[in-house]
Amino acid sequence: MRKTTGGRWGATRAALVSAAALAALAGSAAAGQVQAASGPEVMSWGAGGAGQLGDAGIADRWSPGPVTGLNRGQVREISAGGTGSANSFAVAQLEDGSVRAWGHDSAGQLGNGTRHDRATPDAVNGLRDVGDVAAGGAHALAISKGRVWAWGENGDGQLGVNRSGDDSTIPVRVPSVFMARQVAAGCDFSLALMEDGTVWAWGSGARGQLGTGDRASQDVPQEVKGLPANIAEITAGCHHGVARAEGGEVWAWGDNLKGQLGDGTAKSSSTVPVKTRWLKDIRRITAGGDHTLAMRNDDTVYGWGSNRYGQFLEPDAASEPDAVRTNRSTPVAIDALDGARDLAAGRDHNLAVFDGKVVAWGANGEGQLGNGTSVSRFAPVTAVRGDYHHVAASLAGNTSYAY
Repeated sequence: MRKTTGGRWGATRAALVSAAALAALAGSAAAGQVQAASGPEVMSWGAGGAGQLGDAGIADRWSPGPVTGLNRGQVREISAGGTGSANSFAVAQLEDGSVRAWGHDSAGQLGNGTRHDRATPDAVNGLRDVGDVAAGGAHALAISKGRVWAWGENGDGQLGVNRSGDDSTIPVRVPSVFMARQVAAGCDFSLALMEDGTVWAWGSGARGQLGTGDRASQDVPQEVKGLPANIAEITAGCHHGVARAEGGEVWAWGDNLKGQLGDGTAKSSSTVPVKTRWLKDIRRITAGGDHTLAMRNDDTVYGWGSNRYGQFLEPDAASEPDAVRTNRSTPVAIDALDGARDLAAGRDHNLAVFDGKVVAWGANGEGQLGNGTSVSRFAPVTAVRGDYHHVAASLAGNTSYAY
């Protein structure tokens, strides 16, 4: 659905609110009941005010429900963005190489040529043969045949097109990037991993998130300095970047006020990559707003950074008086996640896939844990059961996805 002038949806919006509110009430009434997958749909839950649930409504949903028109079998990847629940959106890469997007669109981050929010998935203009996607704060990235495309907000040069300040409602090619194999997007910056193992960054550098050795913003890609030559994977939090080397070591740069770098320091930020402590044999990394999760080859999981809502599943202070939920500046083992198949990190909540179910924990003020309540939980709760392989969470918002 599209907004009319002035941002009001009129009668159509009222109908959507009513329908979505009924769904939310049904989810609330079912508190404690686990949603079972009844079909092949992609599922979403949590904050929905910008249409980011993709269910044709604009209300929060405390229990999982289907994203309209998307089946799990046709979706290769979902990346969810936004700097908060009010402006969250999602981008889906399909198996046929096309891209769909839905949710908030004030900066053109849905890539369909408009600035109208969409509460159901809509095609991103002109993209084909896409191999990776990433959703940032209000911009998005995609790779097609090694070339990077960007759309949405460009106030800090995060589109990488040699200028800043002019948003784009359709994908534009980042002209100086070739042979890319992965992209990642933060709240105001972009990363690309090249086939040669180097990492390039552009956008805001105010917190060192470009890794270039200074805090200057860049509207053309710059190489991240000081990384080993064999980077295999990248991810981005709101204002920090993370890279995994082929040998399993992890490096991070940018904002460190909550321990996001994992190097044991208390400094506010780093303009160059630093090695995250203790980690080896890591095969997967994923970052949320202010924290990061890493999975080892033996399927054990570690986390570091913000821990305000028990993101690392340490003992609950309510049951163990000596427990404290302090931010972690070095990685801590998360024993409860041993054997997880996939992970996703949001602003203050996380998701994990196990055989036959998706679990969630952390903050829950907008139903992002999917258990039919709005009560935060410091131990995993089952959100949905079924044959799910992947999860996604809004970068700095409160929406969850399973597919």
